[in-house]
Amino acid sequence: MKNFGTPEGRRKGGLASLITHNSKSTGFVVAKRIKRPKESKTLAEFVGIMFGDGHMSKYQAMVTTNSVTDLEHGAYVASLMQQLFGIKTRTSVKRSSRAIDVVASSRTLVDFLHSKGMPIGNKISHNLSVPRWILGNVQYRKSFVRGLFDTDGSVYLDKHVVKGKLYRHLGCTITSYADRLLSDIVNILVAMDFRPTNRPTQKSVFIRRQSEIHRYFKEIGTSNPKHLERYLRFIGRVPKRS
Repeated sequence: MKNFGTPEGRRKGGLASLITHNSKSTGFVVAKRIKRPKESKTLAEFVGIMFGDGHMSKYQAMVTTNSVTDLEHGAYVASLMQQLFGIKTRTSVKRSSRAIDVVASSRTLVDFLHSKGMPIGNKISHNLSVPRWILGNVQYRKSFVRGLFDTDGSVYLDKHVVKGKLYRHLGCTITSYADRLLSDIVNILVAMDFRPTNRPTQKSVFIRRQSEIHRYFKEIGTSNPKHLERYLRFIGRVPKRS
């Protein structure tokens, strides 16, 4: 698992990074050339991010996330795009709608990501599923799941009372309206000896066994400080934010 420093320091650092992107006007520049990275764990994680919070039009690749809870992860996504593709991004913080858009304007990038399995336009209508190049490599599968979980996943606390005693259990879930994608995620987790639950009527995959949640954070991990903090807070490793 990654060390993100103090919560306040990360919030300030994430915001400063986003402001830097905007102040340098590093956006909406159609890049004629991009770096074309080889298939890797990093690229697989980015594709997972795109499958979660991403969208592609003919000329733009965009990731939209929450400006309150996921500010730091938004800065991470902008940095990841620069690292992978050598492309300038525009980051727009929309406080009124509590959203962050990280945008790269490049038809070349769109074509490249499309060749790696990311649909153009409405993702759900394209019967979204995990790309074959990711399915064929166990490390790529872990990275893809991490990217998807960091955007479309959550760490939650389930409270219930049995015979007057309060029980608190941690849970993890990935939510998607793409049925094939959920089926692929179940199969990936099962192949790693997890026992996820997913009913046909549900749009989420759940990990509920406490030992498996601990193993998830150890073996797959997260690049989203929000998820890591919630997990560590539950096991008593970090203080609550004021």
